[in-house]
Amino acid sequence: MSITRELWLAIVAVVLVAIAGSVTIHGITTKQYVEEQLYSKNLDNASMMALTLSGLEKDPVSLDLFIMSQFDIGHYATIVLQKADGEIVSAHTHEVQLDEDTPRWFADNFSPNVNPGIAQVSEGWGQYGTIYVETDTSFAVASMWRATQRLIFGLSLVGIFSGIIGAWALRFIIRPLDGVVNQAESFGEMKFVQLPEPRTLELKRVVRAMNFLARTSKKIMEEENTRLDLMRYKTQFDDESGVANRDYFISILKGQLAFRDTEGVNCVFFVRFTEDEGFLRSPANIRKNRIRDFVEEINDCLSMHHHLFTDSRIARMQKNEFAILLTETHDAVTISEALHGACLSAFSRDGDPQVFQSVVKLRPDDSFSNALMRADAMIDEAEADVMDEPFVEAPLREFISLVEEKRWEQELKRAIDERDVETFNFPVLDIDRNLVHYQSWAGVNIDGELRKSGFYTHWARYLGLLPQLELTTIIHLIDYINRSGTESKFAFLCSEQFMLDSETLAQLYYQIGTNSKAAKQLCFEVRESTATRFPDEFSDFCTTLKAKECEIGLKRVGESFSQLLDVQEMGLDYVKIDSAFMADIDFNPANHAFLRGFCSLAHTFGIKVYADGVKRSDHQALFIELGIDGVVSHMEVIEHLSDD
Repeated sequence: MSITRELWLAIVAVVLVAIAGSVTIHGITTKQYVEEQLYSKNLDNASMMALTLSGLEKDPVSLDLFIMSQFDIGHYATIVLQKADGEIVSAHTHEVQLDEDTPRWFADNFSPNVNPGIAQVSEGWGQYGTIYVETDTSFAVASMWRATQRLIFGLSLVGIFSGIIGAWALRFIIRPLDGVVNQAESFGEMKFVQLPEPRTLELKRVVRAMNFLARTSKKIMEEENTRLDLMRYKTQFDDESGVANRDYFISILKGQLAFRDTEGVNCVFFVRFTEDEGFLRSPANIRKNRIRDFVEEINDCLSMHHHLFTDSRIARMQKNEFAILLTETHDAVTISEALHGACLSAFSRDGDPQVFQSVVKLRPDDSFSNALMRADAMIDEAEADVMDEPFVEAPLREFISLVEEKRWEQELKRAIDERDVETFNFPVLDIDRNLVHYQSWAGVNIDGELRKSGFYTHWARYLGLLPQLELTTIIHLIDYINRSGTESKFAFLCSEQFMLDSETLAQLYYQIGTNSKAAKQLCFEVRESTATRFPDEFSDFCTTLKAKECEIGLKRVGESFSQLLDVQEMGLDYVKIDSAFMADIDFNPANHAFLRGFCSLAHTFGIKVYADGVKRSDHQALFIELGIDGVVSHMEVIEHLSDD
């Protein structure tokens, strides 16, 4: 019950008590006053009649006629004339009749008890008798009741106006309390807002305490986030360059080869600069700055060409060697030439080392060691031949003709127009192997064969068709949910281009708005790297979809989760740990420590944690110990929705 309603109930109770008390006091006081006044009237009337009767002949008939006439013209209840010997000369009485508007309870409790007026009637110098006069009180009782009604009405009006004024005043006074309630509710959503302190002393103390709690909670979470980030940095990153170290890159590469789509054009770029004695012997701080500048040039180049690939990971393999992994790459030759130019720009001074580069394409049957050895052998050859351009593996140097580009455009547009799409669905299971949702990957029929997303994503992105293609797949999922009546949930990974395309998002929101039941069974995911690069757009994306009761998740999480600003306020339902952390889960204590801390932090935010890239079913005890809530199972897959 709201405090305003309680105030109204209190006012009603007070008014009722006031009315009851006022009526009682008013009735008792008025009754006493009326009794005094009517008794005086009885005495006056009795004296007046006794005086008149004393001057009349003492004929009983005449006396009775006189008394009867007075009784008829006055408001009397009783007039009795009694001789001195006790004989009744005249007696006139009528029963008191209450006004029909006067309630019986009022008359029973507040009717005045008036003593009759008594006067002596004389005859000559002697006493003839005694006259008794009693006034009719029904008129007084009716008048008292009308006065009481006016009192009740007046008090009711006062109560109503008091309630209105009190409610307005209370709303103004407790406005800070509403803020405190909202603040407390926001804690459940992990939003630690601060409120201005009100003037009211009691509320000021409450708000001050809540603000202190908000500051303390946020500080603790930020410190835990920072501690987790430092732990990950120490075990997975190279201090001098600020990028991933060799071991972490190998884990990333293992995850890419084992758990991700191998049909796409995924490339490893090796960059090596010669071990120039002058450069390597330069002071540590100067060398560190030069290496950092070198890495920054590479990152700037990748940012400029981000439209040509999906994800990028850069690592330092040796003191003078860096590796870059790009997924779903389009036109690797252009990227390699741009990277080579960026590296030459970083080492453009006199005496700077030479730079060499090799580029290899990951094959479906590659192991991480095969891929690295192939790239290493190629860069050794480039260095031996002093090549001044990148050494690109033959499959990546194929010329892309305008005819092929046109064919891809026609094929993808046809798939969009005809909605010729499907999904590959991997079950996401909780720790007890109960279904949480399906991880849905898009598939498109190309040349009569259903292809996974990696096969066509780089072309769809290059041609600007990726957002519309993903929207078509989402509509396919909505249609399937509506058609089949399934209760299962489906998670779909949205690309960066999809999240940034306002027109496509408007169509998505319309589809969800017109299919509200199906919307509750959809989970939308974004890569951690995308959410980090575009935090404002991601926040708007989350807010809109959460309002439509969809679930929101982050995928490939682990590398930059701590860089997300106010992640606790985005309403995330779950995150999926990058498969790189699962590659060596059995014998990597550093990953254990990181995952344990990460899960603890995520659970503090109310976020579920699922592990991606799991192909074994004997890790349940380990996952429970680490705090992982479930897995994306790659041991079983439902190929298409039509087979579900």
